[in-house]
Amino acid sequence: MARLLLLAALLVSVHAAVATRADYCYPFMGLPGRPLEGCREYVAQQTCGTGIIGAPPFPMSALKAQCCQELAKIQQHCRCEALRYFMGPKSHPDESIIMGLPGCPREPQRDFARTLVTPAECNVPTIHNTPFCLAMDE
Repeated sequence: MARLLLLAALLVSVHAAVATRADYCYPFMGLPGRPLEGCREYVAQQTCGTGIIGAPPFPMSALKAQCCQELAKIQQHCRCEALRYFMGPKSHPDESIIMGLPGCPREPQRDFARTLVTPAECNVPTIHNTPFCLAMDE
């Protein structure tokens, strides 16, 4: 009986640990190491009409499909946080996955990146259970 009780307690604690870990939205814990890396070229081309130097040319529809697929693979409750990591903090733009390009600064790209979850772009639900992220600059 004691052995059964010990096994049940162990199973409950393992389940609780796994459930808790799944709620995190950090790179390598609930998010890929570099969230939305595949969206970088799409955002640059949509925003500035120019691609990243050295990136092979792809049709805009293929770039959008790749970006939306990557965003859809992220757990719903982590999508806004993935966008925050992708955009990087305004105070430390070098921490962004978005690249500042000649003639295409980061700020317009950040503005467009905010819209990736919306119906006009990827139309994916977020933690708010809608295709929108609130307070993206916080």
